[in-house]
Amino acid sequence: MRKRPFLYNEPSYFPAIVFAGLLGTYLDLFFTGTGIFSFPVRPFPDVFEIHIVFNLVGLPVMTWAFLWTARRMSRKGRIIIFILISFAGPVLEVFSEERGLFEHTEEWKHVFSFIGYFLFFFLVWIVFKSTNARGNKEN
Repeated sequence: MRKRPFLYNEPSYFPAIVFAGLLGTYLDLFFTGTGIFSFPVRPFPDVFEIHIVFNLVGLPVMTWAFLWTARRMSRKGRIIIFILISFAGPVLEVFSEERGLFEHTEEWKHVFSFIGYFLFFFLVWIVFKSTNARGNKEN
């Protein structure tokens, strides 16, 4: 019997990470362009209205960690992860506001972030599952 390659059963994270990066970047561009929020301290402020390092490094790393963890959990565990990440978003926004890294208008409510992060990571999970469908039904 031939031995299977080591990464034979390993899923491809790349399409979902690219999707998350593009979606996150476009959402940041939309919200900063409409003036709903801004990033006062960011790299290359003359070039980018968004925090480009977060979108190019932080978001892909967080997305990979989320997918790697969620893939190993049951459906109930993934729902808990979605909710925990969704709660972490507004908490990190408040933390960033206190340090002058993030500002938003008075109309912006942190519950919007909770819902937004939940939908964001749910969509990323859907893309991950659909790009890794192999004909077997898994969780």
